[in-house]
Amino acid sequence: MKKNTLLLLFACVLNFVNAQDLKLTNALVVSHMDKQQDRFSLEIACSEVLANAGIKNGVSLNILKQGGDPQVLLTDSITQILQAKGLNTLMLVSVRGYDKRFNKSEQAISLAEDLATDNLFPIYKEDIVSVSFEFNFYREGKLVYSDVLKIGGASSRDKVLKKFRKKMAKKVAKDWK
Repeated sequence: MKKNTLLLLFACVLNFVNAQDLKLTNALVVSHMDKQQDRFSLEIACSEVLANAGIKNGVSLNILKQGGDPQVLLTDSITQILQAKGLNTLMLVSVRGYDKRFNKSEQAISLAEDLATDNLFPIYKEDIVSVSFEFNFYREGKLVYSDVLKIGGASSRDKVLKKFRKKMAKKVAKDWK
């Protein structure tokens, strides 16, 4: 009984978080990717889409050393650097899986837990035609919004990134601004 109550409470909190408008004006893009090439491609794609929508942004590749631990983003010195640059929102992007059934996560996890989470999936995998990307937005270390972007017809890595840019641009204009 207690488990069901807690689960219901988490679902309500997450729905409340997602019911609020994101009103994204700035973001530091952080991608959870094992391969450096995928991480670079995903962060640059997100950054370009956000810049085209008039949203001030940066990428973690400019903040973290290559192969650096993303937990560094939680330190006071990095937080002050980001605030000086006018960035108060962290946008964590990861591949959720290769199925169109994936929905927004129902767990409201902390920024530290999210940064520590490993990503097991590359942007593209042979014989897979659908990729689901998850976006988690944090302000002051708290989850303020999460979303999922589903890409179908992914027959190559380049096609995934091309469709990702196109669909993300629509999502930014419709849901995030």
